[in-house]
Amino acid sequence: MADKCAICGAEINVFQTQKLADGTCICRKNCRAKGFKDFDFVHGSLPQVRAHLEQVERGTALWNHFFVPRRKKLERFAGVYVAPDLGLMAYVETRFKFIIFGKSEIACVYRIADLYDYIREDVETTSSDGKKEIKSYVHLSFRNVEGLFDFKVKPGNGISADKMIKYFDNLFGIQKTLGNFANKKKNEMEATMAFASAIKTASEGGDAREQAAVAAEALDKMKYGDRTELISRANAALESFRG
Repeated sequence: MADKCAICGAEINVFQTQKLADGTCICRKNCRAKGFKDFDFVHGSLPQVRAHLEQVERGTALWNHFFVPRRKKLERFAGVYVAPDLGLMAYVETRFKFIIFGKSEIACVYRIADLYDYIREDVETTSSDGKKEIKSYVHLSFRNVEGLFDFKVKPGNGISADKMIKYFDNLFGIQKTLGNFANKKKNEMEATMAFASAIKTASEGGDAREQAAVAAEALDKMKYGDRTELISRANAALESFRG
């Protein structure tokens, strides 16, 4: 007896079925094929898969509207494209119907400010002739994102993983250089003063929640950089989009 796809309702046999972590099934040919290869369908639930497919549908529209017309001017790391003036970045998957023919692209688009981890990962591989090789990737993780929020890329095109990481450090103003020392100390001072204010208020029996929130924000800024302007640019771009 055939199952029915939980998303599109199509009847599917065992060879056409992608079973999800919560026991529901979707079709491979249509619904699963709309998602990214990097998305973990095996461990994803139906709500998570729906969120990812919606993410891809909207992301592809945003990619075509904002990024494609200016593709050559964007900062690129493999399938990751960054547009700081828009406060947005895109992760693109290129597909071909037959070898190099029938090219198409799907995309997930993120606010740059939601990127909170970009860590180098070195993976040892063995070639067919037995030689060991180290391949370096950058593992990216986003906050405030439903769907595909965690993936890794191999920068390529002569760009190292370290260069990609340094690019985002510079973009967020948290580069590890003496030139950023003054800003770092300023953020540390703001965080310290905010925490001190919260502790004082609490010790006097007052409500310290507001000061604690300010302190947490200052601490976040110290660790991750000031992303206020990037958030503003991204929100303006997304609000202007009517695709």
